Amino acid sequence: MSAPRIALVGDYPPPHGGVAVHVAALARALRAAGLDVRVLDIGRGDHRAQGVVPARGALRFAAALAAAAAERRLVHVHTGGANPRSWTVAAAAARARLPGSPPAVLTLHSGLCPAYLARSAAARRTARGACAAFGQVLAVSAPIAEALHGCGVPAHRVKVLPAFVAAALVPGAPPRGFAGLRAARAPVFAAALAPGPTYGEDLLLPAFAALRARQPRAALAVFGPGTERGALASAGLGGGVLALGELDHRGALAVIAGADVFVRPTRADGDALSVREALALGRRVVASAVGHRPAGCLLFPAGDAAALAARLAEAAALPAPPPPGGVAPARDPFLDLLELYRALARPPSLPRDSAAPAEAPPSWP
Repeated sequence: MSAPRIALVGDYPPPHGGVAVHVAALARALRAAGLDVRVLDIGRGDHRAQGVVPARGALRFAAALAAAAAERRLVHVHTGGANPRSWTVAAAAARARLPGSPPAVLTLHSGLCPAYLARSAAARRTARGACAAFGQVLAVSAPIAEALHGCGVPAHRVKVLPAFVAAALVPGAPPRGFAGLRAARAPVFAAALAPGPTYGEDLLLPAFAALRARQPRAALAVFGPGTERGALASAGLGGGVLALGELDHRGALAVIAGADVFVRPTRADGDALSVREALALGRRVVASAVGHRPAGCLLFPAGDAAALAARLAEAAALPAPPPPGGVAPARDPFLDLLELYRALARPPSLPRDSAAPAEAPPSWP
């Protein structure tokens, strides 16, 4: 059987958000596995890189979907599921499939998805209808899967699969200023933030200040869009804070790998890619108790700055982290995704039990 050709629908970096970073990493991993991949970029970047088609806006998106459908590509949509636009994108992508083409796949990423679906019967009907057109719906966390079940999406259609690609875990060179901070300060904390209350910058600032009152050599490196001009940036190096702004993925991994503790203070989450990356790099992780947190995290109640400060102090007192590769999924979710693609691309005349064993990645002759 020939390998399916894939069309990934989603944001593409820059900007370097969670979904965009995953889509780019997934595209690279699929190409390395020998698959023909095209990315339909519906994000703000409007990119024209090799293998990336600008698809933001209704007309360009429709044209890109039509081209992917004509090539009988398996369409895999990556979106948050926490607003009407997400579901409009999903429904449009599923409808574009031509008869005889592989069924489409939908991955929902946002920790805000369950709350969005809970607020409105109309949103739940829309989600149920959109999901019915996909061959498989992937939720990055159990709360998202449960929210879909509450909309009436059958359990067999939904699978929980983290958005993590082990091959993408390759730190680059650290950004300017980080090596000096690492040499002069200890312990060093790192956090990925974005604008808005969801990401918890307002919690991290007082929590870190409380820790630093007891440990004046502590430092905090923050990165992400807007961090170069937020309240933490205003604290500056005098307050022990290095605000790095937006970093590419490899630069962000370099900061995480170089820190002692990674902090995720969000008020809502799905299954944060950065948390899984930090654990896999052998870092200690302090995270809010929302969404899905893998084993190995020190958790605190979301929104509680005092509890966050206590967990930061606890993490700082733990023994030195293990070498990179400390905590990773027992099985790379990328292999499960390859197996799913293979199953969906199999001609209907072939029995499903003719598939390769689940423990082995598919080969594409």
